[in-house]
Amino acid sequence: MKKIFISIVLVVFGAIICGCDKQLTTHDATKVDSSTFTTSTAGLNQVLTATYKAFLMGAGESQTGASYQGVSGFLMYYDMMGSDVTVNEWYGASPEPIYEFKPSRREAASGASNIWSKMYNIINMSNIIVDAAPETSGSDSEKNALIGQAKAMRAFAYFHLIMNYQQTYAMAKDKRGVILRLHPDDDPNLGFSTVGQCYDQIVADLQDAETKLSGFNRSEKWEVDASVAAGMLARVYQVMGNWSGAYAEAKKVYDKYGTLMSKEQWCSGMDHLMEDGCSELVWGVKYTNLSNVSSNTVFNNWYNFDPSYGEGLNDGPMYHFLDIFVDDSYVKLFEGDNTDYRGTKCDKTEGVTDEDEMNVMFWHRSANALHDRVNAKWAYNKLKSYGDGTYEQHTNGNHVYGISVPMMRGSEMLLIMAEAAAHEPGLGNALQLLNTLQNARQVKEPTSGVSGADLLEAIYVERRKELLGEGVTGSYDLLRLQRPLVRYGASAANNYAGHFPWGLTEMDGYNGADSQPQGTIPSNDYRFLCQIPQMEIANNEAVSSSDQNPIKGQ
Repeated sequence: MKKIFISIVLVVFGAIICGCDKQLTTHDATKVDSSTFTTSTAGLNQVLTATYKAFLMGAGESQTGASYQGVSGFLMYYDMMGSDVTVNEWYGASPEPIYEFKPSRREAASGASNIWSKMYNIINMSNIIVDAAPETSGSDSEKNALIGQAKAMRAFAYFHLIMNYQQTYAMAKDKRGVILRLHPDDDPNLGFSTVGQCYDQIVADLQDAETKLSGFNRSEKWEVDASVAAGMLARVYQVMGNWSGAYAEAKKVYDKYGTLMSKEQWCSGMDHLMEDGCSELVWGVKYTNLSNVSSNTVFNNWYNFDPSYGEGLNDGPMYHFLDIFVDDSYVKLFEGDNTDYRGTKCDKTEGVTDEDEMNVMFWHRSANALHDRVNAKWAYNKLKSYGDGTYEQHTNGNHVYGISVPMMRGSEMLLIMAEAAAHEPGLGNALQLLNTLQNARQVKEPTSGVSGADLLEAIYVERRKELLGEGVTGSYDLLRLQRPLVRYGASAANNYAGHFPWGLTEMDGYNGADSQPQGTIPSNDYRFLCQIPQMEIANNEAVSSSDQNPIKGQ
């Protein structure tokens, strides 16, 4: 008989978090009997913290797996498959093969199993809590908090599984989805549910999580409370096209986190929003030198540390992969607006200093001329860190930690409300909602006089301007909106600030000899998705190769 995933239920007890749980540090607990953890709420809280460890941080990934590292990995993963970032390929960091649409996510490759195994690990640990909590000793409020957090994490895991292993809900509701494993002792030979059934379960879990967490007051920003569950559900409804649901859930969050960040907070690099008490930060996690994340945060991959540090991986306050730039077409979204501080730039192409770039968003690394016109690309200061010390304290080789990563903000909820109201005007004034954000960001000419498709397009563009690097643009939006991906290569036409050539070779229509090379991936194409891992097909008697996703095509 084929066996799969049963061992994951036991592995959780080798990853239990003990002591210092506010730092999410790990200790060995492989010798502890599982009954110790499932008979009381105190024990299940240790399982919960282990689940958070997997949920927020993955499993201490190497640099090749940073984009698969729990929730924080998704902040890079989806953007890498969009048009707004261009990614270097020097040091083997995980954004590179994702950006390039390489075969690393085919059934026999590690990319195919990365999201699959990690999400099912979270699901299995959550299932332990959901099943065991009702019968444990402890108060009802303790049990509700456990079950609510576990169900929210399970829903999140299923949401990202279904988005990465099948086409979007609007066109694939009745297609093969993923495997709904809802109990730790489920038969390992379970078949696939439909996309629609998977979304039904996700919605049910998040609705129940909201209810059960209504009386839960979290002590740390990384914990999932009712607001985070509502924000997750707003995203799910947005993908499903349930606009009244999306509006209602987003509004719950925005009503609490709707004081939008100031210009100073936006331009701070966003690495200390938790410590700064940012009023629109709904959900975030602080990574430290105790959290086993090492150099794998999103901040380590953006190539934006100050030029005075140098141009090497070990220069500056953090270890840097020198990978991610913004594409020239993204910078052009702000063209003609000299007041929107999200789009400020330094046009100098020689001798750029710290003073030149520290007060803008876009700039050129003019000291770097190593290859492929890296010095022509646009560095982007939105996600930038000086670590947990002062600027003056950082010297070459003295790397620091203390990075706070934002995972959900009030501005995203505002834009979900605007999009929902644009689809269903009875929900609210979509243009007014959009203008609320634009005014906060000091947009020179806020959108006016538009409706219908033009208003929706303005909202989509605003999502790109506001949320790039936060895991909800890129292929995330292209998939749910069923839009094609178009990239323009670096050329004289864009001052060589376009995409690297390796970012176009797996796309359709690319010819490097063209005066303006470009590549396209059609909407709904399976190149955006992963294949079902070979391990699942080989070991699960209820599935077969006929269930497999194609490599490409619609």
